[in-house]
Amino acid sequence: MALTLDDKPWWVGLIVGILLAIGMIYAVESFLVKDIKQDIAKADGQIVELDRKIQQGRAAEQKLPQFREEVKRLELELEKLRRILPSTRNTEEIIKKIKSLVDQGEFTLHRLSFPPLGAPSSDPYVEWPIAVAVDGRYHDLAILFNRLGNFSRIMNVENISITALGSQETKTISSQFTAKTFVYVEPKDAPASTEAKPGGN
Repeated sequence: MALTLDDKPWWVGLIVGILLAIGMIYAVESFLVKDIKQDIAKADGQIVELDRKIQQGRAAEQKLPQFREEVKRLELELEKLRRILPSTRNTEEIIKKIKSLVDQGEFTLHRLSFPPLGAPSSDPYVEWPIAVAVDGRYHDLAILFNRLGNFSRIMNVENISITALGSQETKTISSQFTAKTFVYVEPKDAPASTEAKPGGN
């Protein structure tokens, strides 16, 4: 039986129309608008998070030149330390340096020996004592010690022995000493596995 409003007052139709409109609005709100609002809220949250990450990236980008300068400074500092405490013996370089200093002081070089490196210890370096024996003059010997102390790598003069020469012509003294330097020990990675001991479980 169809519902007709022909015999009803006009305001009944108005009320029915309002109720139908409210029902439609509620249905649209429940089934469409609600999901859209949730999607909008989720998108807003993602936008805020992305904005935050973008700001962090821009801040990091602004600091990048500073980081590069710091890396460059640290590399220069490392290179400087490598010259002071090298990780290799550089025997040929030391021979040239000591012979050059000996020639400048007009010494007679009797001995320049390079023993093996000392045994490694808990320190990150090992000692390398170089035995030197020369004939010369006392004043020149003092200059030689000073120049060895100013060598680019660490060089200490120890165990100095000085004796007068019998002939005091061009050279007056004979000296034996130890020019001790050091070699940096590069850290080694720990072994990946430990060998089993005989008879072990």
